[in-house]
Parts: sequence; C-alpha cells; structure tokens
Amino acid sequence: MDRRTARLLNGALALCCLVLVLAAVYPVTTAKSHAKQPTDKRFTVPESDDYRTTGAIVADSETALEFEGAVAADGGRYLFVDEGDIRTEQFQASPGAPVYSRIVVEDASSTDRQGEQIQSDTDRELLRVNQTEGAVTFIVKQESENVADEVSGTASVVVRSLYVVEYQRDADPSQEATVYKPKNGWYDGREPYHITGARGQVRTVGDTTDVRSAAVTWDQTESAGTYAELVLVRLTADAPTTYDISVEFESGETTVRRPAWVTEVKTGSEDR
Repeated sequence: MDRRTARLLNGALALCCLVLVLAAVYPVTTAKSHAKQPTDKRFTVPESDDYRTTGAIVADSETALEFEGAVAADGGRYLFVDEGDIRTEQFQASPGAPVYSRIVVEDASSTDRQGEQIQSDTDRELLRVNQTEGAVTFIVKQESENVADEVSGTASVVVRSLYVVEYQRDADPSQEATVYKPKNGWYDGREPYHITGARGQVRTVGDTTDVRSAAVTWDQTESAGTYAELVLVRLTADAPTTYDISVEFESGETTVRRPAWVTEVKTGSEDR
C-alpha cells in the first residue's frame, strides 16, 4: 500500500470516528413539537352549545386523568373526572343553577385536607359526608360556577397533552376531517427528550384545528438530547414512559340527566 492510499484510509477512518463522536453528542435532527406552532395552528377544543366529550391520559398503563362531560343546549351540564385517588362528579341543571358535586376520596391522607378545603370555601356548602371502608364521599353544593367551563377546560387539558410531539398532516379523501399523525424524533423542551413508537392519529373538524377525535401513543425518554444520554437514561432509569392519549368530541343534540345522588340531596326549590 503506498503512502497516498494509506493517508486517504487514515483520513476516512478519522472522519468516521468524528461522525460517531458527534452522533453521540448531538442528534442528527431535532423535531419541532406541536407546542411550538403558532397559537392559531395548535389543536383546540371545538366550540359548541350542545355536545358530549370523553378523554384520558394514561402513562405506563396507569390512568393519570380520565373524564366524561356533557353540555346540553337546554342548560344541563355534567362532568365526571377520575384522577386516581380522587373522583369528582358535577351536575348543574341549567346556567345559573346550583352546582352539585360528589367527591370520592380513596387516599386516606387526603381526606382531612379535602374536607378542610370544602369547609373553608365560602362559596361551597357541605351537604353530606359518607364514609365507607377505603373511601370518603363528600356531597357539596355551590352557587357560583359554570360547569360548561369546567367541561371544556378538562377537555383542553387532554388536548394540550397532544402538544408534546410533532405531527404530519395527511389529506382525508372525504374532506370531512384533517388527519394528523405523530412523529418520532429528538425534541427540545425544558429538558431534551426522545420520542419513539409514535403511532395513532388526531382528526380535526374539516380544515380547522378543532379536535374531533384523537388516539395517539408514544414512548418518551426524558433528559435525553443525545444518543449517549439516551443509552445512559435507559440503563439507569425506568425509561421510556409510554403515553396513551385519547379524546372524543361529539357535537349535536344532547340530553343531560340528573344523577340519582343529586335527587337524593336537593329540595324542590334549590334549582330556582
């Protein structure tokens, strides 16, 4: 082998080593999360006077948030929220009517704090406390609140959880919806993170960003901005975390029925 060929081979080997080192320090490309889109380009909850909606955020098969809500054009509102140790139901017969809440607390360490918060709130009246093995139930009446705002606000929490990743927009032949599919990649946030296994889709109303439905899953590794960090985090921590995000929004004629537990505590004059 002549000297010129040897120098070329050595140079090529050095370049390969440099590329490998840089790959361990810097990812090849960085994706742009949906949160970095302009405000008018981000997913949002549709506006409607008559609708039902459900949704959930699940991390490693553990439900962090699950909800069901309904707002009827004739005024009825209902919201159920499950946060694991605390489950809350709210019912309002019409705008301006009293709001009845049933709060079930299964975490014994939170029971006293929950009761103190209710009793210290001058806008809420504690109507009943039921204690069973493993849970305490508070029945509460409140005068100044619009449950419709609570329903859309809770749906927005789930919709905003979709902002973590970037999406590829696909055409829908029916033109009744726009389809967005999540993308794998390296992302910059407060700390860098890596997304793999991204699948599912978000469907919006027509050509808008109003979310009609979403069922999206991805694996997320935190504090991983490079390949070296990715390997280290996965060796030393319980990573990645698998997230399952789902939401449904159905607009149209809706009926909200009074729950049985509300009928048991209200009197005929309380909704006037």
